[in-house]
Amino acid sequence: MISYFRTIHSGPGSPLDYPQLKITNYSENPFAEATSIPRDASPRPNQEPPEFMTVHTLKLGGNQGFRYCSKCNCWKPDRTHHCSKSGKCILKMDHYCPWFSICIGYFNYKFFVQFLMYTSVYCWALFGITFRVLYDILATDKYKEEYLSINMILLCVLALTFGISLTLFSLFSIFMVFKNTTTIEFQEQRWNYRGADRYNYEFDANGKQKKLTNIFDLGWKQNWKEVFGESVVTWILPISVTEKVANSGFNNGINFRINEEVYKKWCNNAELQNQLNEQLSNFKDRVRRERESYVEV
Repeated sequence: MISYFRTIHSGPGSPLDYPQLKITNYSENPFAEATSIPRDASPRPNQEPPEFMTVHTLKLGGNQGFRYCSKCNCWKPDRTHHCSKSGKCILKMDHYCPWFSICIGYFNYKFFVQFLMYTSVYCWALFGITFRVLYDILATDKYKEEYLSINMILLCVLALTFGISLTLFSLFSIFMVFKNTTTIEFQEQRWNYRGADRYNYEFDANGKQKKLTNIFDLGWKQNWKEVFGESVVTWILPISVTEKVANSGFNNGINFRINEEVYKKWCNNAELQNQLNEQLSNFKDRVRRERESYVEV
């Protein structure tokens, strides 16, 4: 129950919680005059992002740049997404949970996973107790002398059903913690949503292409500590290991530790892809000019 209430009370966290991440000045779209785009559409920030915020998000063009949300009027750190249900940006957003009626994000993800594990253990304990009682009644013919409780049967069935489903959900969540990824990032990597996984590959000694790991993947031990803290006490108990302080390093949902080796390979792939795109563009222009000169002749 403590983990349940802490999940709701702590909240997922948002860039709006940090005054330094709010955007107050915008400039007009420079292309609004030459197109049919309204002058107030797609505004651009007319101020610099805070110095303490570092980003490692590569855009589709391979450019590294700061992202911002024009709906929330704030800068978007790495792994931040805008939630239409909550109506605001969420730090390290995982998903929106209807059972909690709240987003699961950076500050309440630990409590959410702990709640799943606590509840799974509780369901299996209930199933073991009720199954033992029912088995004792049915196996020893006590049902001929005693009434069989319908509530006991329902509790046994519900405990088994919820135990299986919550255990699978818990194992999936633990897997995500070990990989240091979120549900949104997992789906993006799985379906290559909007080219999010475009540069996440390398070639082995045989020239075969293979995927790189997530740039936030620091190894399962460090990934676990990133979410649950350094001590066994924080692993077991619903104790907070984060703080909402802008300049507090890597435990505020704004900045994240990354795998530098993987990130360098990722940036190198993006640079090579940009060079290839530029070469293809130049080749198309040259072919077009040659065709135009041939037609004139």
